[in-house]
Amino acid sequence: MTPTSDLPTPDLHIPGDGTLGGLLRAQAAARPHADALVIPAWTHGGEEQRLSFAQLDTRADALAAALLDLGLRPGEHVALWAANLPHWVPLEYALARAGLVLVTVNTALKASEVGYVLRQSKAVAVLHSSGTGSNDANAVLDALLADPEQRPTTLRLRAWLPSSPTDRAPEGLLPRGDADPERGTPLDLRDLEARGAALPDEPLARVESTLTPDDVVNIQYTSGTTGFPKGVMLSHRNLLSSAVSLAEMIRVTDRDRTLLMVPLFHCFGCVVAVLGSHVRGAALCVLPGFDPEHALRLVHEERCSVIHGVPTMYSAMLAHPERARFDTTSLRTGLAAGAPCPEPLMRALIEDLHCTGITVTYGLTEAAPGVSGSNPEDSLQARCGTIGRALPGVELRIVCPDTRVELPRGERGELWVRGANVMVGYHDDPAATAEAVSGDGWLRTGDLCTLDDEDRLRIVGRAKDLIIRGGENIAPAEIENLLREHPQIVDASVVGVPDAHFGEELAAALILATDASLDPDSYRALLSGRLASFKVPRHWVALERFPLTGSGKVRKFKLREALAVQLGLAPA
Repeated sequence: MTPTSDLPTPDLHIPGDGTLGGLLRAQAAARPHADALVIPAWTHGGEEQRLSFAQLDTRADALAAALLDLGLRPGEHVALWAANLPHWVPLEYALARAGLVLVTVNTALKASEVGYVLRQSKAVAVLHSSGTGSNDANAVLDALLADPEQRPTTLRLRAWLPSSPTDRAPEGLLPRGDADPERGTPLDLRDLEARGAALPDEPLARVESTLTPDDVVNIQYTSGTTGFPKGVMLSHRNLLSSAVSLAEMIRVTDRDRTLLMVPLFHCFGCVVAVLGSHVRGAALCVLPGFDPEHALRLVHEERCSVIHGVPTMYSAMLAHPERARFDTTSLRTGLAAGAPCPEPLMRALIEDLHCTGITVTYGLTEAAPGVSGSNPEDSLQARCGTIGRALPGVELRIVCPDTRVELPRGERGELWVRGANVMVGYHDDPAATAEAVSGDGWLRTGDLCTLDDEDRLRIVGRAKDLIIRGGENIAPAEIENLLREHPQIVDASVVGVPDAHFGEELAAALILATDASLDPDSYRALLSGRLASFKVPRHWVALERFPLTGSGKVRKFKLREALAVQLGLAPA
């Protein structure tokens, strides 16, 4: 452990003018030749991508200029549906620099879910790869755009991201859209970048001069208890304040190299990993998708010193049979988030993966995402048994969920947070925004916590029904509504039950029609293709009735406890 007396003093300075584009421009000026983005050839089957801050800045400029030249306008929304491909990080900066709002799209979403995101966000453009997760993205978008009822009416531009430098655009890709006269020709991001590099600087500079830290720069969709995902609007200030606070917490410096193995479409990827590295001038080493052997190899080859992941990823790396072949002694610090990190796993990360400063953080998309965390020098008990203290610049209070009165220290209540990290609001949903954020800026997290005498938080439950499975937020209502379409299901209630691998796993409690028997295969068939695979319950239980409140609502916590016992996942 690093002695506390040897730790640097807090530094919450954000280079640049308070915008994402300004951050990159400042780092390009301060350290032009330092590595900013590294993607080895073996990770994606093409040429090695090794961009300095100056080169990343130039690429972002070219992409931003080309997007504006195609007719996109500052303030418009652009969806990005792709895995961690070489163009992703340059596009994150390019869209921000052009004043465009990045709408991140989960690669596991199915057609109806993608359609909802594109329509609700009012996206004017979609940038996508050929495949996303298990989806054929081309086929999904072809079908959506051909369906008058599903087609997003605002969408006018579609562009394709290559998976590698040698990847070519597929045949039959839909046209560029009304913004470009050459209809029927696929728009390749490499062509777009070359196009932008030849454009004059002035139009982009004019747009960039109008941007402010409080402009919305990102919309991320997070599940809600209604079953309809809500678009969380995040500003430059939200993202950068969270990034710099987390970077300070784990002591990131310009000598570090961060392994990015989490998806870029989550805050954990595009904020904590990307911006949390670049605010300090650290290099970012990217995997297109998580693979435990590839993660170990990238640490070994690039001498990564910072690592971010969810507990399931770390478990897979530690369990890999070839782990001993890779030298991970360069690891120094990093974060475990998205699910509880048991003490044995944390100890193994410290002792076997040699990451002595690995620690935990807690957050939610609406907080961009950082709320609290532990420091690398904290005890193992503090790092595993709590979610740490408030991050710099973040205020906390514990409130009675019913009366909304602040509770004394040590009492259980709902966690409220306030700070520069708290979202602008939910896109096109003022009612949900008013419910989530008070008039004086307090965000209601929905998590039940206690605050101890050392200002450390412990999560003791959730006021809302959201299930967190391996870092993915899942709204039970979305699944329940579909299950009720099954002719033999009278009612359905989905809860999270303990799972050693994912933290929580989905369990569906069903009330069946008279004479019907439990048939999980038919229920899975109903959900298949309509929901992402991580939303399909693993456990199925038939009940005669649900535990109810006095007003007739399902008492989810009682149901959760009962199912955990019935399934042998908790002591009776």
